[in-house]
Amino acid sequence: MDNKVRRRRMATGVATVLAMIFLIASHSVRADDSRLSRETLKDVRVISVMVEDLPDSAKILNISKDAIQTDVELKLRLAGMRVVPEQEGERLLGSPVLYVNLNVADDGKAADIKVDMQQNALLERNKLWTPRITTWSTGILVSNPTSERIRNLIKDRVDDFLNAWLSVNPKK
Repeated sequence: MDNKVRRRRMATGVATVLAMIFLIASHSVRADDSRLSRETLKDVRVISVMVEDLPDSAKILNISKDAIQTDVELKLRLAGMRVVPEQEGERLLGSPVLYVNLNVADDGKAADIKVDMQQNALLERNKLWTPRITTWSTGILVSNPTSERIRNLIKDRVDDFLNAWLSVNPKK
């Protein structure tokens, strides 16, 4: 086999691997939605929502923190949860907060979305109170995002949370 054929096969192989990585990264879902993590959602009836400040690169996509906050709070309310401001949520037993984090690549061509349930916990081994740990989470990596797509994917992640929440808090 001559060098030209080898180089062509090598290039084809590299292109195939890169395409596979791109496909996986373009819609990769991460989650901690186990039976145990769902149990940590039991008896949560009131929650606050915290949307992390958006990076400057989010301006490229014309997406705002306020729009995300409104989308998330509306979904939770429609599911029957009482949503309170973050300061009031800190006074709730366990301080439950649905934390939303959006990171956008500097060029706007990729985004990382995370939705976590965070709350206070008591460590079993030494009874140490631990503030705001993640007890349930989901996330997704997206390529070529748009404002609408990001908002819809965040809503989908909130739906995942609500499904987990409803699994341990069935409607009466």
